[in-house]
Amino acid sequence: MFNLLRKFFSNINAIIIAGLILRLVFILFGAKIYFGRENIFVDGDTWAWLTCMQNLFDHGTYTLDASHEYGYFVRTPGYGFFMGIFYFISGKNWDLAFPIIGWVQVFLDTISIWFIYQIALQLFNRQHKIAVVPAILYAFYPFAITWTPVVYSETSSLFFMLWGLYVLFCSKRNSKYFLSAALLSFSALTRPQLLPLLPFIMLYIFFSHDELKKRIQYVFLFGLGFLLIYGPWPLRNYINHQKVVITQDLRGLPNADEDWIAFTQYIYSVKTEFQPQFDQIIHNQNVDIPAIAFTDTEDSLKLIQVIDMAKNCASSFSHWSGYWNKPFKEPNCNQEVKSLFDELRTKQIQANPFHYYVTLPLLNLKKALFKYKLNDTSTMAKKIASLLFIGRTLLILLGIIGLYLMIRNKMALAEMYLILFYFLFIYLALCFGTGPQFRNIEIRYFLQVDVLLLLPAGYAISYFINKPKLV
Repeated sequence: MFNLLRKFFSNINAIIIAGLILRLVFILFGAKIYFGRENIFVDGDTWAWLTCMQNLFDHGTYTLDASHEYGYFVRTPGYGFFMGIFYFISGKNWDLAFPIIGWVQVFLDTISIWFIYQIALQLFNRQHKIAVVPAILYAFYPFAITWTPVVYSETSSLFFMLWGLYVLFCSKRNSKYFLSAALLSFSALTRPQLLPLLPFIMLYIFFSHDELKKRIQYVFLFGLGFLLIYGPWPLRNYINHQKVVITQDLRGLPNADEDWIAFTQYIYSVKTEFQPQFDQIIHNQNVDIPAIAFTDTEDSLKLIQVIDMAKNCASSFSHWSGYWNKPFKEPNCNQEVKSLFDELRTKQIQANPFHYYVTLPLLNLKKALFKYKLNDTSTMAKKIASLLFIGRTLLILLGIIGLYLMIRNKMALAEMYLILFYFLFIYLALCFGTGPQFRNIEIRYFLQVDVLLLLPAGYAISYFINKPKLV
């Protein structure tokens, strides 16, 4: 039996088929149980991409809300254009397009298993026995599988990222630098977390060649691909709307305008999560305020005042599900709420700088690396799924160990430094960053870099099992 399993898992075709079967089982049977809803294809953010694309088709402008100055930037357009292809294939029927997208993503994610294998084969000196391990890890990786049916950008971003890296690492043609940049740039247009990977790749390309002429030539080709694919997005934002928006700006969302963003910015200066305070606000309940938030009497009174305003006249809060009253846009007190939360945040940082710059980021990092359960464990399926986070932490640790071993053994040295720097940047930026959208620790925000860590994790597993002599 053991020999049969070993033979099965040493065959890349068998691994890919097993990964496909697992994804098919999930979309057919598991997704409804896991998500606890009949429509497994649509989730909370799906409508934002849909609306942006519908406005593009109907009115010629990619925007969520043309009447809002930030409505043009709420979502980068990559995934919206991906969705748009299937909108036309389905005869301009979104209800039909969504299931098609879900099924297509199942097959794209299956192809990603092959990309992982080919990349690993290149990095591990064509050693098949080691290269199949990252492929196995990805084939059974639950944090990728669970997103495959959902019309969200996670699956497509992974597919285009891995396709771009496959071209970069495995192709022998000089044109690979342009094509890789185009694929990776489109991936960054689907998930902004991938954008920092591109400058690291440019450094990787520069230091991977000895001749200065080749360094300049290949970096130029990569940069050209990036400018042609990603460049039009920020260029459009500046020329058409006089806004410097490199990725996206959530203020155009009805439930994430300046009042809500100011609240999250404030609460992240006090604690690592905005719950239960956020739910208490939208449900018009008494809000549990941590003792550290009361810096002095004047600020304490302002905090009580702004919380009351958030409950009653801040429009973003009214557009969240469960709000105690009817949603509204105007009249509102959004600007006043923003000003008060900004003022309280500034004073909070001044009063407790170590707490803000050190304690909270370290707690964020702990959560990012060692999260051990879902926030929602209302169903048995999600309680069981929570256990998978232990496996995620183990794989991250194995990835870090693998990075050390490969760098020590000078194996795929440049590629391992590329993954290492991207890993450090994403985790530190999201956990320690001070701008809007930072410090909001959702595990899906780390998905792309976690998948790249499967490559050195696979090496570490092979190393400890076989102690291979690698050259």
